Amino acid sequence: MDEAMTLRLLAFVHPAWMVASLSMAVWTARLGLAIRRERILGRPVGKSLRERHLRSGRRAIGMIAVGFVLGPISMALFREQAWFESFHAILGLIAFGLFAWTGWSGRALARGNREARDIHRIAAASSLAAGLLSAIAGFILLP
Repeated sequence: MDEAMTLRLLAFVHPAWMVASLSMAVWTARLGLAIRRERILGRPVGKSLRERHLRSGRRAIGMIAVGFVLGPISMALFREQAWFESFHAILGLIAFGLFAWTGWSGRALARGNREARDIHRIAAASSLAAGLLSAIAGFILLP
């Protein structure tokens, strides 16, 4: 395989990683909605469900953080373009901040701060929306 083909393939690492990361975030949101459904129906939330939600949330945010770092590296090394000069990069920065806010509010909620519930729900929905918009905006950057 020649160098040009290798660079072209490496340019797909960030998009593939982010598809997996956003998929994990959607799975986490699905678990969170199951927790909310149980609470609305007046049923106790099982410890197993809560732990799966926390575990997948940590993984999703960790994966998104890695992907956030991979994006500028991919632009600079594999595409020879400026790091943060695309609309995709701006949306990615916003999405990363919202995912961090989701993690922070989730951590507060896990530690017993029930006032963080509404903030967590809003941050999670906003971060998923921004992440999906960023993914759509990134289509133009694909090699």
